[in-house]
Amino acid sequence: MLICLKFTISQHIRDKQLLESFINYFNCGYLNSDSNGVLFIVTKFSDINEKIIPFFDKYSINGTKSLDFEDLKKTA
Repeated sequence: MLICLKFTISQHIRDKQLLESFINYFNCGYLNSDSNGVLFIVTKFSDINEKIIPFFDKYSINGTKSLDFEDLKKTA
């Protein structure tokens, strides 16, 4: 059995440019969009472990999504 991690951030389609800037900032990931929304997706483990997790450790997530992030860190 193969287990893969996937980090995603979803936004309304009007914020597509914001998520495009994430690709430039983190130098990883890709976008997937439809008529209503857009997703920033990172699947490469080293990018999640070396770029995404340290960033959100430094700039913490507030609210219930912080619990999801803690689960991602434990899994990684």
